[in-house]
Amino acid sequence: MSKFSCISKLFDVELHYSIIEQWTVKTLGDNNFFKPTPLFKEYMILDLIEKNKNITQREISKTIGIAVSMVNDYLDDYEKKGLIKRKKHSSKTVEYFVTKNGKERIKVLNIGYLKASQNLYSSAKENIEQFLRQVEKNGFKNILLYGAGEVAEILLHTIQSSKTISINALAIIDDDSTKLSETIINLPIISLNQINQYNFDGILISSFKHHETIRNRLEFIGFPKSQIIKFFE
Repeated sequence: MSKFSCISKLFDVELHYSIIEQWTVKTLGDNNFFKPTPLFKEYMILDLIEKNKNITQREISKTIGIAVSMVNDYLDDYEKKGLIKRKKHSSKTVEYFVTKNGKERIKVLNIGYLKASQNLYSSAKENIEQFLRQVEKNGFKNILLYGAGEVAEILLHTIQSSKTISINALAIIDDDSTKLSETIINLPIISLNQINQYNFDGILISSFKHHETIRNRLEFIGFPKSQIIKFFE
């Protein structure tokens, strides 16, 4: 790609945005996309107890995102089924123990969870691969991503793991200076004024929350619209 003479204009534009870095949801309480089913709650509660016998019902409630009263109901049910045992030291201090039957139940639920997760992942990955195949069909071979967050991580993982996609991702652009010099899946995070260091034929916007802002910024500095690849419309 030829040197990009309009790049200096970007410093006249004030851009405020942040991109979520982690794809993995740390707790179900933070997860607004998936709602746990009774089977998943059972798996999570038993797993939490096995990892920490001193865990409180409030901690379980916060982790899974359900009321404390519901946690108590579930624990009563699991105790009746012989999956757990409780040792009460006081009205506020209780130890929980997963029984042999409970450990076997965790294994069964774990297999079911992994199978369901794999099916969901495979379906989502196929949708992304279809998009990337179309990008490749449109003539894009070497690309930069714009937005160093979870969307970029998912796209890069799909590109690198796919056997049918030949797109080369070279680097990820981001306007957050604290991310510069870091990497995502071994690719460097760079600033917009560094793009002339790369021989690329398109920029793929890899941010949902700020995709319009990023597109407007690229157009403002004179970047060709035909070379802007939009994952989100």
